[in-house]
Amino acid sequence: MTIRPPHPGHRGRTRPRATLVAAALALTALTATACGTDDPPSLFADGKVLVGTKNDQPGTAVVRNYKFSGFDTTVARQVLKTVGAKPDFGIVPSEDRRAVLTDKSKDLVVATYSITVERMKELDFAGPYATTYQGIMVRKNDHRIKKPADVNGKRVCTWPGTTSATTLKSPAYERMVVYEQPDASTCITDLKVKKVADAVSTDQMILYGFTQENPDLRVVPDITYGSANQYGIAMAKGHRQDCLKLRDALRDYLGDNAWSQDFATSLPSIPKADAAWETDFKPRTETVDALSCRDRPRT
Repeated sequence: MTIRPPHPGHRGRTRPRATLVAAALALTALTATACGTDDPPSLFADGKVLVGTKNDQPGTAVVRNYKFSGFDTTVARQVLKTVGAKPDFGIVPSEDRRAVLTDKSKDLVVATYSITVERMKELDFAGPYATTYQGIMVRKNDHRIKKPADVNGKRVCTWPGTTSATTLKSPAYERMVVYEQPDASTCITDLKVKKVADAVSTDQMILYGFTQENPDLRVVPDITYGSANQYGIAMAKGHRQDCLKLRDALRDYLGDNAWSQDFATSLPSIPKADAAWETDFKPRTETVDALSCRDRPRT
């Protein structure tokens, strides 16, 4: 019998392949146990979710006596309840909505935050939960502005970090005298002082909310700007499964009478002014599917 010497690169007997595979699998499992997986923990894991919202938009999100109310906060409570969590609300200005998500100081933002193609590249959205066009609000007794051309030469206030401010920078609206204030409240104050502003422009849904606490102001119904704004629940990238859970919860919410009841309760001025308000402000589930939890809209 001929005895073959060991291969020069090995000492002693070569291990069977099955043994090597088993050892590799064991090492992989041990590493995974020690270091965890690449998936981040769920935002809903401990039952409490940090939610950024507004504090100065009656009807959509406002703080009174240390309590948050409005349609944005109602939506947050409803969908989070479905996934077994509760919101812990905090105030976030319009221009900081993206930053509080990317720096992890908030888990979600529900703050009349419009879903746009550019924002979808940096954030995930579950939505929309409401749809609205940008409009114009004036003093109740001021009837100078009735059609779009009447706004030319008028001083129009808006605030930074909003799609409304971006829209009015378009050359199409260069004949307006558009200026920015730090926030919505300051624009409202300017409008009430006749010599400062002639109008305030932002989304109609927000404007109608302002009229509920400011009966001396009104929305001009026949003036809108740009395309429809789709409000979404925003979160940082990397939580796609959480996003999908919120999407599904939102779809159920929209398919139930609860959405209409909550909307009318928070924004009663809209059903009073618009007989077709559900058609105009309630999103279609197809739109939710096209915009939720994606890096770009589904075409």
